Amino acid sequence: MTTDIRIEVSDPHITNEEYTVSSMVAAAKQLLPLEERVPGVRGEAFDLKSWYFSWKQRHNADRAPEPTHVKVEAIDEFQATLPWSQIEQALFLYAQEGKELKKGYPIRLYVPDGSSECLNVKSVVKLWFLHDDKLGEEATYGFKNTVSPDELKFKK
Repeated sequence: MTTDIRIEVSDPHITNEEYTVSSMVAAAKQLLPLEERVPGVRGEAFDLKSWYFSWKQRHNADRAPEPTHVKVEAIDEFQATLPWSQIEQALFLYAQEGKELKKGYPIRLYVPDGSSECLNVKSVVKLWFLHDDKLGEEATYGFKNTVSPDELKFKK
């Protein structure tokens, strides 16, 4: 497995950072077996919302507004945007049987009470905490389908 993949975390009211899986896990206050929320699926996980509040506190950003949405992007550019109000049970799977994930590395989002299985996003590499009420109260998901001119340029 590639252990050098980093997860980008961003909130415009706090900061932008990159994490390894182990540094995200170390920052988590609530670690739990995935099976507690997703019956029949084993693995080690951390709660998304409590991780966010811990991250916010570490940056002395207690007064920063709570996000309206969470957006995740997978290594294959699959994206999901979830209203903050709908992620009470959301968590990230980071290991199975004490080892890094074989399917879904580096971390995998599970939304046990989500309205679509597509909200269980494998291989998450970007995590944004958004502040935009205009995004509405419905989760959205799909592949990133826009390409910027910079993305088309060959890197030498």
